[in-house]
Amino acid sequence: MFATKFNTKKTSLMAVACYSILAASCADIEPPKLANNVESIAQANAQYCSAGAENLKLDLANVVLTREQNIPLMYEGYNNIEGPVWHDGALYYSNMGTVDQNGFQLTNQTTIWRWVEGQEPQVWLNDSVAGSNGLALDSQGHLVAARQLDGSLSYIDWESQEVTPIVSSYNNKRFNAPNDLTIGHDDTVYFTDPNWNTPSNINLEGVQGGGQPGSTEPGQRIYRVTSEGAVNATAVTELVPALRDKPNGIILSLDQQQLIVGGMQGLWAFDLIAGEVSNPQKILETPIDGMGKDCSGNIYATTTRELASRSDGQVVVVIDKNHTELGQLNVEGIHIVTNVAFGGEDGKTLFVTGLTDLMDGDSLRQCGAANCLEAGIYTAQMNVQGFPF
Repeated sequence: MFATKFNTKKTSLMAVACYSILAASCADIEPPKLANNVESIAQANAQYCSAGAENLKLDLANVVLTREQNIPLMYEGYNNIEGPVWHDGALYYSNMGTVDQNGFQLTNQTTIWRWVEGQEPQVWLNDSVAGSNGLALDSQGHLVAARQLDGSLSYIDWESQEVTPIVSSYNNKRFNAPNDLTIGHDDTVYFTDPNWNTPSNINLEGVQGGGQPGSTEPGQRIYRVTSEGAVNATAVTELVPALRDKPNGIILSLDQQQLIVGGMQGLWAFDLIAGEVSNPQKILETPIDGMGKDCSGNIYATTTRELASRSDGQVVVVIDKNHTELGQLNVEGIHIVTNVAFGGEDGKTLFVTGLTDLMDGDSLRQCGAANCLEAGIYTAQMNVQGFPF
């Protein structure tokens, strides 16, 4: 989990060896890599976490998710609420669907809504512009969006709502459908790029994954984008080919020494040193969608488990920084639970989003013994602060 500390004695011996062997080039000998910048990471965490929050013990004993009322939806039938992010007193989120209120049809078009608790949510950016899935904040509070509409990672300006692409291609091919993202202390972005949310008007031959949406062939990757906009494919799907199966949720551990990635076949943690991943460790076996984290280092993963009420129960599983499961929160009545973020005045409100396709063929979709509810947002008050995306 932690990188090897810089060994000054070893470095001195290496220097002596290079100096004494005149024919050898010191350039051929690489010093040990330094661990990620612990001080800078602590400063970044302090934006959202009170001093000492990393030592607080999470109490799940009386936590129950409550479905929020009067959350409007943009689309007919299928609606997905995704990518929640808390900013400046409001929750922003992506509402994805097919046929909008004007009758326009495009698979996986997306509107961004803004919701101030106690008020009715308002459309913040319409689907002709937004086209987003995951949303996040960089170190300056700028909004960064994974946009499946144009296959880009983009900034969206809070005031002008202008969209500025950061990257939109890799090796001269469009990304498939950037899905979820996580941002480090130095504004390095890691994002997942499955091939199952590409808009229906996209020529599949021109995107990374090729093939049919949802296939597991190469081309679905996890990318790293530096603050300067340089993009590289990580080794995640080479180390764990199973993560080509709809790579989805992604998050950095609290200390940013690990990158945690989920997909249809489970959840893995990778050691992370200087942007390079290694040593995959499987944490969960069930399908993973989105994730969040709190200031104590606990990870909240949205997934599916068998419950007494239904075989495809929707839950948020909470695991600690040592990957030990602490418990789960049930998301009642929803088709699929999708993502998690913290917000509210004290940063302790947990927001959980979900999707529903109300029809299952010609019949109403069942969530246990009852008809599924529409896509929605659930909340709970926690005893620890968390991160806003």
